[in-house]
Amino acid sequence: MLNLNTQEIAQVLGASLFAEEPQPVRRVVMDSRAVMPGDLFVALVGARTDGHAHLRQAFEKGAVAALVQPDRGERPAGLVCIVVPDSLKALGALARFHIERLRAQVVGITGSVGKTTAKDFLFQLLGGAAQHAFAAPASYNSEVGLPLAILGAPLDTKNLVLEFGINAPGEMDVLLGIARPWHVWITAIGASHLEGLGAVETVAFEKAKLAQAAPENGRIWIDEVVAEAMRQHCPTWQAHLDVRDHLMDDGVEVQSRVPGAWVLQHARYGLLQMKLHAEHEIASALTAARIARYFGVADRDLRTRLTQLVPPQGRMSVLQRNGVTVLDDAYNANPLSMHAALEVFREWPHAERRIAVLGSMKELGPSAEVLHKEVGHWVAEAGVDLLIGVGSGGAWIAEGVGDRVPCRVVDDASAAAAILNQTLKPGDVLLLKASRSEALERILPQLQATPSELEANS
Repeated sequence: MLNLNTQEIAQVLGASLFAEEPQPVRRVVMDSRAVMPGDLFVALVGARTDGHAHLRQAFEKGAVAALVQPDRGERPAGLVCIVVPDSLKALGALARFHIERLRAQVVGITGSVGKTTAKDFLFQLLGGAAQHAFAAPASYNSEVGLPLAILGAPLDTKNLVLEFGINAPGEMDVLLGIARPWHVWITAIGASHLEGLGAVETVAFEKAKLAQAAPENGRIWIDEVVAEAMRQHCPTWQAHLDVRDHLMDDGVEVQSRVPGAWVLQHARYGLLQMKLHAEHEIASALTAARIARYFGVADRDLRTRLTQLVPPQGRMSVLQRNGVTVLDDAYNANPLSMHAALEVFREWPHAERRIAVLGSMKELGPSAEVLHKEVGHWVAEAGVDLLIGVGSGGAWIAEGVGDRVPCRVVDDASAAAAILNQTLKPGDVLLLKASRSEALERILPQLQATPSELEANS
């Protein structure tokens, strides 16, 4: 429960309220399809759609009120409306009010890759909701997502883990106007969102703002690569800097690195078997453990929780489909994450064949073609037996591969699925990786049973 009513929300926002009696508000949502009874629906004006066009749907699904702008949309009779000049700014202001009510340590996470995995790992290692930790269940990290993440936090939250994501200069300042973290974790700096940010140097400069916002008695967790990338932008920081030198630091020795069953000998936690697949996931998990330990989580609890960590869905999730092992890393992609995924793919054991479906990496600006072709070189080095390139980016990747690996280029996920249904055999390992807009996860329900399985079941 948000533990506010419609009248209190209107007072917080200095807004006009059209209602006779205050009504308690359960949640704050901006998707009319997700509205449940008791919710406050925020009608946002976007580039593609206007939430004011969905007021009736929100009302019929049980919205107790709507946050609206004047003279927009048709308001159903009976719907309580809180009227503000700008619903997006009002959403941020409401989140700012709520976070000030919480007596929570706020950890802000940013980086070119790995934000959501880092957020989920830290939430799990802090003990989750049972230990009064809170993190949004999805990648809520934008000017819309960050307020929604904050407004979802219960009043008894002790540790609040937030993502800060940016696409253009100045956006971090907007996010910091909504929430300023006490502690900061920067996962990586690399080529991402270059269409808006222009260059990796700008990525570093903008993300450094989050670290600069941490107070003197706060803490910043980064690795040595991030530290070097940010040195020119942040020669000194107020908060204490905690730099992880390498995966092997803190007395960590890798005993075995089979994907899905890494075995580590850790000086503090002893022998650990972790159900993760990539070195960057292991590194993220160990950094999250350092943060959780700083927050007072006992070593015995961390040892148990480290062995139970689960990455977010669509981030190197491993599925079995008709005798085929599917590495579903389709949630998003940029050059850093593409390289990491291909490294895991290359090392995957007992693969009859390695088939990669790789699509466009969006928002790379003028560097897009060069960066996609570089991925093609990595594909050739990863022992891939067949590449299916999806979209314009997939075509560039195939160009980078040249004649070193058999390639097919298609327009969309459905066309890729059609090829896979003619090609896949039991024992194959399939990698799905692209930016969100390619929606490669749509391939999964389209995969048919393999010929050998159809014969076995006949």
